[in-house]
Amino acid sequence: MTKRIKIGDIIQILTSKGVCYAQVTHKHSRYGHLLRVFDGFRADRPKNIGEVVTSPVLFSAFFPVPKAVGEGLVANVGNSSVTDENSVFPIFRTSARDRDGRRGPWWLWKMMLTRGLSDEEMRYPVRGIISAPLLVERIEKGYRAETHDL
Repeated sequence: MTKRIKIGDIIQILTSKGVCYAQVTHKHSRYGHLLRVFDGFRADRPKNIGEVVTSPVLFSAFFPVPKAVGEGLVANVGNSSVTDENSVFPIFRTSARDRDGRRGPWWLWKMMLTRGLSDEEMRYPVRGIISAPLLVERIEKGYRAETHDL
C-alpha cells in the first residue's frame, strides 16, 4: 500500500546526471499532483532535506506521484512547508496544432487567446500530465517551459 501523498512532500528523482528533488505543491481535481522540480543535481542527500525547497524551480508539471512512488520510480523523502512563491498555483498554457503544424490558438488555463504569447506567458508551464521517463528526460536536459515546442 502506497503512503498518501501530501502537499509539501519532497520527491527524490534519480537521473543519469545525479539526484534531483521536487516538491508537491498542489493537488488538482483533474490533473492530480503538481510538482515543482528544483534546478540542480546533488551527489548526496542534504542533511536538512527541507533546504531543497529554497532552490530555483526548473519547471512545474503535473505528475502521477502516488503511482510513481508505489512503483519505486521516485521516492518520497520528506515534507517541508511550501515557500510563498511556490504556493501560488501557476498559470498553465496549452494549444492545438493546425494542419501545417503551427501552434494556436493558445489557452491560458481556462482563457483562450487570439494572439501569440508574450515572453512572460511563454514561461508558463505547459498543461498536461507527464510520465516518469519524460520527467527524468526534462530534468537531465534542463527543460524550461519557455523553450517548449520551439
